[in-house]
Amino acid sequence: MNALRMIPTKWAIVFVGVVIAYVVLQPRLNQWFGWNLPSVASMVGDEKTVAKTQSKKSEASKKSAASQQDRVKETQKSEEAATKNKPNEVDEEPVEKETPILPHGRRAEDSKPTSPTKTTNKPKGKSNDDSEPLYGFLTEVGRSRYESPVGLVYGPGSEEGHRLKHIARHLEDQPDRPGSHGVFNGDMKAFLAAIDDAYTRAKKGAKGTSKKDDDGSVVYEVTFEKAIGFIGGESGGRKKNPPTKKIRLVVRGNNVITAFPF
Repeated sequence: MNALRMIPTKWAIVFVGVVIAYVVLQPRLNQWFGWNLPSVASMVGDEKTVAKTQSKKSEASKKSAASQQDRVKETQKSEEAATKNKPNEVDEEPVEKETPILPHGRRAEDSKPTSPTKTTNKPKGKSNDDSEPLYGFLTEVGRSRYESPVGLVYGPGSEEGHRLKHIARHLEDQPDRPGSHGVFNGDMKAFLAAIDDAYTRAKKGAKGTSKKDDDGSVVYEVTFEKAIGFIGGESGGRKKNPPTKKIRLVVRGNNVITAFPF
């Protein structure tokens, strides 16, 4: 302070301004440029105070770092313990079971139960090999669509959800059904082959066949040389289930709507 009294006033003001600017900018310059400019306190002799302050900051920083390392170690130990106690897991794709076409009791020993919560309109009648024909007769040509050797296509539709399921109803008698119910003698493959035969003969206009248009659909009726089934239902039961040689086939384009003995 005595030194300031000995210099002119304007230079004293400049000196004080420089000191104030230095006090304000010193920590920022150190931070921005990585310098180690001394503080005003250290330059005027308060170095012990500064040393104590820096020592306290250093100790606090060390304690904080040690605490953080302890937390990291505890977290690692918890994760390792959880990994040891966790059982091995295997990701598995859920397999959805297909709903088989059941011929209402005929050859029931060949059918397998399906999950009551998973159903599908896709018929079942082939092995696990997708290249194997359905029922040993039909080729898959689209989503739940199957084609016969002569070009008839069976796809989704009818109350049963699929035309093949609908046709399979005619592999077994339904004695309590009102009226007549045509029943085919044989399994699904034989039934599909008979339908193909009837369609081929009817398209050619062969003897024993007839054709009738019905609101966009075509109804074919074909008579075979031998009995291919019998008449069931309540009406057929009263007549003692007479045999029949006829099949009625209804198509729209080449898509099968229904087919059954009558």
